[in-house]
Amino acid sequence: AFSYGSGSIEIAKVLQFHKVDYLAVAYTDEGIDLRKAGISLPIMILNIEEENFDALIEYNLEPEIFSFIIYKAFHQYLSQQGISDFPVHIKLNTGMNRLGFEVDEADELAILLSANKTMLVKSVLSHLAASEAAEHDGFT
Repeated sequence: AFSYGSGSIEIAKVLQFHKVDYLAVAYTDEGIDLRKAGISLPIMILNIEEENFDALIEYNLEPEIFSFIIYKAFHQYLSQQGISDFPVHIKLNTGMNRLGFEVDEADELAILLSANKTMLVKSVLSHLAASEAAEHDGFT
């Protein structure tokens, strides 16, 4: 969010100049601001809400899908709009326990995604809870 006070637009322009592959922001309005400032890189939105689905499409912002509730809502929205292969990112919970699909949900998610024509998975990501603590290596 706001590049931790460093100026999100300025940072995004530098990163775009250096040809990074992706940007990520916390909220849809931050992605919109970057688009309006001329940023053309793919932008992942980490916290999406149903009321912002129109803006995601309009500004070509790629949502993080972190639960079956948001998956089903976004799939239904894309279907109603006649949109296929919209880029999304799948978040897995690996111990942070904030957002993300649980390990025991992986099979169901894989089945849904394999039959889904509205979304195109661009990445799978997580927020590691304790990546530097050896005692937590079992889940990180």
